Amino acid sequence: MKKKYLVYFSLVFAILFTSCEEAYLDTKPTASIDAGSAYATTKNASAAVNGIYRSFVVRYLSSQGHSGHPAMMIILDKLGEDLIIGTTAGTNGWHANETRWVAHRTDVNVMSQFPWEMYYRIIGNANIGIANIDKAVGPAAERNALKGEALALRAFGYFNLVQLYGKRYDAAAKPNAQLGVPLVLEPTTAGIPRNTVEEVYTQINKDLAEAATLLTISRLNKSHINLSVVKGLQARVALVQQDWANASKFAAEARAGYVPMTATQYQDGFQDISNSEWMWGFDHLEDQSEFFGGYHSYNSCNYNSTVIRTYPNVINNLLYAQIPATDVRSKMWVETPTATNSVIPPGGVRPKWLNQKFRLPGTPSTSAMGDVPYMRAAEMYLIEAEAKARLNDAAGASKVLFDLVKVRDPNYVQSTKSGVALINDILIQRRIELWGEGHRFFDLKRTNAPLNRNGTNAIASVALLFDVAPGDVRWEFVIPRREINANTTIVQNPL
Repeated sequence: MKKKYLVYFSLVFAILFTSCEEAYLDTKPTASIDAGSAYATTKNASAAVNGIYRSFVVRYLSSQGHSGHPAMMIILDKLGEDLIIGTTAGTNGWHANETRWVAHRTDVNVMSQFPWEMYYRIIGNANIGIANIDKAVGPAAERNALKGEALALRAFGYFNLVQLYGKRYDAAAKPNAQLGVPLVLEPTTAGIPRNTVEEVYTQINKDLAEAATLLTISRLNKSHINLSVVKGLQARVALVQQDWANASKFAAEARAGYVPMTATQYQDGFQDISNSEWMWGFDHLEDQSEFFGGYHSYNSCNYNSTVIRTYPNVINNLLYAQIPATDVRSKMWVETPTATNSVIPPGGVRPKWLNQKFRLPGTPSTSAMGDVPYMRAAEMYLIEAEAKARLNDAAGASKVLFDLVKVRDPNYVQSTKSGVALINDILIQRRIELWGEGHRFFDLKRTNAPLNRNGTNAIASVALLFDVAPGDVRWEFVIPRREINANTTIVQNPL
């Protein structure tokens, strides 16, 4: 009997081998594994859940440039206008066709298949945990925590999928009856049709709400989801749904206990999960290296890879021009690179507006061993500020924004703006603060804004595409051809 493509990849289960404080694993099809045994005890279940986190960072489809969620973070920013391939050497390089909005619109391309496979793998493994953890032998607190993590991981997978493959959520058009993605909520091998965008968001919110009742702030390390991260995910979801009150509420709760990093910490290279502001991330251990497929192999300034040497990432010059010289973030890119104020690998190029934000230890760095930020407290400040501004609470919004930006720029003065002007300022701060961390495509889509690269330093022969209007079908990833062929209930997105 022919397996359904969606379900085949949603039911890949993790076998784990412990290593130091985190887990390292291989993966095998669930059919060869007794899920009941894997979840027989909370100790076994913990290993299985660790395996789900590991599936965030493995290489998919044997493609070096598509190594898990960190690769998606880079790609989502390259789909926008702020993270730019810096030289013409990138014309045929990694992520060029993603930049051009070609890869995700071709149903046989790695880019249509990769996120579908990855996030359904996370979902499928979470489903196994949710279905079995209540029977695990062990302390109730451990069962609760593991189930909470599995629920949050499933919500995280669906939140990414529905934003990629569905139309944007529109709070003014509830219920959002446009097609989203199939909701697979239990281990199954049956082909499932697409649910509506509204139904998917309803399930995401349900999973996160339940996870919040099961989790606490306590956890072994930041590579795992705790209550603060769940609230951060709730804030992200509410922002996309234009639920401003909940976005503000959850963001404030999520960042409680986290301190914005100092100016000195800001210049440390964005590669250490112990940073006081990081809420959740990939804690990169030595035996988990993806080498030339890793996040920092594409998004650092000094790893000795072909990408970094010949076509490193640069910032949109128009965005950079809006960063005051007194702001520490102005040092994250070099407008006029010289040997003394930019770090590059041997033989590397120095294009204008060169990225220095992500930097690995050593000059050059011979290791891609850098941690990856999935969620930072700064994002929560920005969500809270934007939500308050959209609720017409200009005083509250400007105060939250001030509390963050003042740490970045000692000369920053609290804004007296309101309405659209204040919202625009907050969105500019968001673009500066979260550059390279995977938010720009989703931000453009959720705000129904156009892609506009005109007048920037984007290279015409590399980018090719400079404008995409809001509502264009290209804002939706196409369903991979293998899924269409295997699952007769699936409806393709407009081509």
